[in-house]
Amino acid sequence: MADPNVDRQLRVYAIWFNMYPGDSRQRWPDTLLTDARVRHYWDEGRGIGQLYLKLLPAMWPKRSPDTVVPEADALWDAYMLYRADAQWGGQHPEVVAWGYPILRTSETLVQELDRITKR
Repeated sequence: MADPNVDRQLRVYAIWFNMYPGDSRQRWPDTLLTDARVRHYWDEGRGIGQLYLKLLPAMWPKRSPDTVVPEADALWDAYMLYRADAQWGGQHPEVVAWGYPILRTSETLVQELDRITKR
């Protein structure tokens, strides 16, 4: 029987790329984020991480209180939450909440997920 507390409308897009020596698509563990709602993507050129780094000034007010300033050439190990009707087009959709790094901001991530999935 399916868990009645699972929000089937929730979608997770995990975007992976190299940040440390030894990172590679071939070494990417397929045992991470195995929920059926998760879609995995590999970004060899780190383009999405670089885009998010450029978007930080606009997103900054929506950050988790535990977020730190990234010190890399791409934003990684971060989460971004969007409204269910958000769509990428000519403009980046407005972020509802975000945090970096995930391990430091995971408590806020859980709270925000609870808040936005109960609307």
